[in-house]
Amino acid sequence: MANELMKYRVGRTPMVRAQALERTLGTGEIYLKLEGNNPSGHREDRMAYLIIRDCQARGKDTVCMATFGTVGGSLAYLAGHYHINCVFYVPDKTKISRKKLLDLQRVKIIEYGSTYEECVRESRRVAVQNGWYNANPGLENNFMNMYAFSYIAREIIEYASGTVERVFCQTNNGSSVAGLHLGFRQMWTGEKIDYIPRLVAVTAPGNPITVAFEQGLREIPTTTGKVGRDTHLRKMRTAFNGQDALNAIYDSDGLCLAPDQPSLQEAATLLRKLERIKIGLYDSYPVAALVTLARAGSLGPKANVLVLNDARVDMDIERVDRANLPSGLDHFIQTLDRWLGPFTDPPTEILEAVNNALDQGHVLLAYYKRELVGIAVISRMNFDIFFPAFHLSYIVTKPDVKGRGIATQLMEYALALTGGQLSLHVETKNERAIKLYEKMGFKRKYFRMIYQDVSEGTP
Repeated sequence: MANELMKYRVGRTPMVRAQALERTLGTGEIYLKLEGNNPSGHREDRMAYLIIRDCQARGKDTVCMATFGTVGGSLAYLAGHYHINCVFYVPDKTKISRKKLLDLQRVKIIEYGSTYEECVRESRRVAVQNGWYNANPGLENNFMNMYAFSYIAREIIEYASGTVERVFCQTNNGSSVAGLHLGFRQMWTGEKIDYIPRLVAVTAPGNPITVAFEQGLREIPTTTGKVGRDTHLRKMRTAFNGQDALNAIYDSDGLCLAPDQPSLQEAATLLRKLERIKIGLYDSYPVAALVTLARAGSLGPKANVLVLNDARVDMDIERVDRANLPSGLDHFIQTLDRWLGPFTDPPTEILEAVNNALDQGHVLLAYYKRELVGIAVISRMNFDIFFPAFHLSYIVTKPDVKGRGIATQLMEYALALTGGQLSLHVETKNERAIKLYEKMGFKRKYFRMIYQDVSEGTP
């Protein structure tokens, strides 16, 4: 059951609109794709999930790779749910990130050599020797790296309805940018979109992708100079998927930018003050790039999307019963009725669904900054096989709080809670809700038809 629940939690991250940032920069729509809402809190959960799936499909029980801690942290977190062991090689235990996630059962850290590249070579050798799964980036896993991130492109288009001008993404080895391009290219080939959004790869000065683009080269240079022992620069200057990323930039008529340190600091401060979203060093790269282009007057009227690695919406979701239902049952029914607006039902029907959910199903409340902003009512059906065991009777957000991914997170929680045994019905004219449900994996299976008595003589 644990692995089934995790399947619904990886990906499908919220995309929220940054309206304060739009007003400050004088641009069109800006959206933040918050990858920190993945299970372990990072974009790399997407790739880690595919690695674990492939590891299991090959009948292996141990994943081995070199890591700075980012991918390793995601693998360590997810592996525990699938009974997979992890062996990670690092050049210096004191300089790895996400240390708490690496300090878990089934995880072994081996300090080796003095560089990341040495750890990659040794972990590959050891993986082959022991029959373990080699999860290192490079030729063997290039496509998987890209495919993991192609899902982000699909989610962006599903949310923004194909109106995106540019997508900004921080990149280290090129897999994120190459993966986004793969997703957009697949949708273009399938006639889901009319054009491929311009990709803006953002990284540190000296990254092979940056060097090639700045020099107008079509191929990644073999050497880019020394980076010393700076862990951050080493991460940002390793480009296993660099050529694919460079091809993606040129194919999409995109850019590769390398912001300086003051720009990164300003970007982090700006987003925190305007949107109240805290970001780390890596997420400041795409924000800084967008600010630079906005001030240069280089952004068009269409939407721009920033893919942020570990930024998240801090939403608290609680499952409640009758005893801790806020303000009592009557007030709760009135709130649901008011928030549902034109899509509401008669109060007696709402009451019946809520009573069922409180007694046999689930009632979920979403709080943002201690304010109630979302409600999900999940009723228990009288079937276990013929029909999904649970039915999403209502999911609604507070009308004046939009663009925070509230409904998405409520839906993720509902899917996890029910193990995916969930059905729903929706008004045919409620296109916003339909888009959300389809994004979360629901399919239009059939029309729900309700008999209504027709009076005699009525045509």
